[in-house]
Amino acid sequence: MDPLVFTVTVGSLGAIASVLLIVYVERLPKGPESFVAIWRAIREGSSAYLRRQFRTIAIIAAALAVLILGSFSIFPQLGGLRYGIAMAGSFLLGVCFSLIAAFIAMDAATRANVRTTYAAFQGSVQALRVATLGGASLGLAVIAMSLLGLSILYVVFRDPGLLAGFGFGASLAALFAQLGGGIYTKSADIGADLVGKVEAGIPEDDPRNPAVIADLVGDNVGDEAGRGADLFESVTAENLGGMIIALVVSIVLFNGINELYVVTPLIIRALGVIATFVGVFWAVSKRGFKEAIGPLREGLIVTGILAAIMMYLASWFIFGPQGLPLYVTMLIGLVAGILIMFYSEFYTGLKSRYVSTIAQSSQSGPALTAMTGISTGMISSMLPVATVVVAVALSFILGSYWSSLSGLGDPLLGGIYGTTMATMGMLSTAGFILTMDGVGPIVDNAGGIAEMANAEPAIRERLEPLDALGNTTKALTKSYAMGSAALAALLLFQAFLLEVARYMAGIYELVHIGPQEAESLLESVEELSSGLQLNSPAVVIGLFIGGMIPFLFSGQAMNAVASGAYRMVEEVRRQFATIPGIMDGSGRPEYGRCVDISTSTALRLMIAPTLTVTLSPILLGILLGWKAVGALVLGATISAIPLAIMGFYGGAAMDNAKKLLEIGGKKGTDAHKAAVVGDTLGDPMKDTYAPSLHILIKLLNTLSLVFIPLFMIGLIIL
Repeated sequence: MDPLVFTVTVGSLGAIASVLLIVYVERLPKGPESFVAIWRAIREGSSAYLRRQFRTIAIIAAALAVLILGSFSIFPQLGGLRYGIAMAGSFLLGVCFSLIAAFIAMDAATRANVRTTYAAFQGSVQALRVATLGGASLGLAVIAMSLLGLSILYVVFRDPGLLAGFGFGASLAALFAQLGGGIYTKSADIGADLVGKVEAGIPEDDPRNPAVIADLVGDNVGDEAGRGADLFESVTAENLGGMIIALVVSIVLFNGINELYVVTPLIIRALGVIATFVGVFWAVSKRGFKEAIGPLREGLIVTGILAAIMMYLASWFIFGPQGLPLYVTMLIGLVAGILIMFYSEFYTGLKSRYVSTIAQSSQSGPALTAMTGISTGMISSMLPVATVVVAVALSFILGSYWSSLSGLGDPLLGGIYGTTMATMGMLSTAGFILTMDGVGPIVDNAGGIAEMANAEPAIRERLEPLDALGNTTKALTKSYAMGSAALAALLLFQAFLLEVARYMAGIYELVHIGPQEAESLLESVEELSSGLQLNSPAVVIGLFIGGMIPFLFSGQAMNAVASGAYRMVEEVRRQFATIPGIMDGSGRPEYGRCVDISTSTALRLMIAPTLTVTLSPILLGILLGWKAVGALVLGATISAIPLAIMGFYGGAAMDNAKKLLEIGGKKGTDAHKAAVVGDTLGDPMKDTYAPSLHILIKLLNTLSLVFIPLFMIGLIIL
């Protein structure tokens, strides 16, 4: 069978299965009108926000498409206008697919949340089953759409370099979706907590709080739509980088293009879709559980085992018996991804000694809460980074060994290909991990609906373990996203250097590739291996600017949340003071006002950070050339990964320190109020800037791939 027929078929089946799951969930009962009224407000608020956000993204994407078109039009030797049209079209398709992934994620979640609430009448097991089906529609849709998009574009262009536009478009849309959603949800969450919990002393998700609907909407536009677009671009970018590296490897190894090598990342992704089918079926077929995460944990294990078996068969089919070292690199990536996921429990779980220390420090006030929380985040960067380093080193060594077995004859290129296969292995379980990610906001919303509708205590008790599960799955999947981003950044950086080598070798068209072109390409690769010298002013400038960009971006994101939260706090205080009967339940808060505040703040303040990231490498590349851009990407990756880990783990640890005090019966005490302040600091760290940094480094990488012809000129020679 043609491998592209296989990938397109599996991608289509995944997309169809996602739609069928949505249809199935839609037919489940929503429950009483008290549930439906709250559900309708959440769904309408989420849809209205996404419509306005999509319009904003469309305008910026159109402008960038024109820039892409123009940059290629001035280089006739690279294909001129024809090549520019192809790259710009690929870019716009990537934007569209990423936004569709975001919409599907939000739509599936807002269909499943109220039905999960009503399913709790039958018990926690049925509620978890409905939430898992809703999450699976997200997981299958995202990986299937990425697989379909890349497969179809490769069929049309037969050049992975042109698929860089698709990756850049996916990354741009994802950064807007994740950053905008993060600003939205944290503005509402912080406003609701500071005035509701700390000042008024009312519970979370209390219907008397005017910001509670905006908070529940934020779960969907931030943790669902944002994460859907995020993981879509992650899977897309890694596949794209893997295909570019495989192209160069096949040219050098075969003196021509071996398409089976080039589409290997797509084949592995298709196998991941199949493994996800089985994992989801296993999880939803469980008839009971001792702990809520049990069925999902088992589903992940089944998915991982099946993916490992199928990757072995695929590696034997593609590479033959000498492909065993590459299969081992896939296993290394698979294990590294799972390890990084579970580091979150070590640093942020309720039984973590770091969380206990933060909770204990809260007895001395919010200053020490913040201090111990931030220090936890800094310390937590060690294990994930060490795991990635070990995975990269081992996969590079094994790839170099494969190089000698296969006849490639270039240990550097073989090592790069080994790290590519490790990244593919890490992402083989992405579909099921996305399913777990989708479950979190669904059960969170389900608990909120039950609370706001004053559902009977038994229903809320059945949803309580699922709410705790939601916090766990969100923590695990964000850890996974961090690990995959680290490997993906290395993969894409290597792809950037190899694409530069291709241009230096004069290989613009892939129609006629022979021994002469292969030799020229290998010479360019060897020349580039020492090209980024630290004594080059352009490289030093690029490293400094790249290292600064994640901090500038994170500061802008945190400031945006602070601005939105300030407006939200003032609005909630105003309503408490001026609307009679709110506190005794006889008056109705103006929920729509708070939704409008979060929406306008997110849409207005998400633009500047995103444009900062997008325009900086373009301007630097025009001035100083490709070496400066390569150094910028490297500097941004080195600073962004530990900064993201610090933000996520530090923020999550402060969140769970607050929960630990609540479980211990200290709600309302001074220590608890200090912990709420710490959680307020940690929220934008873990839910706004940290997850956005994953996308930032991949956006820089895919952007660098798209504009290589522009960067080859370099107006200033340093």
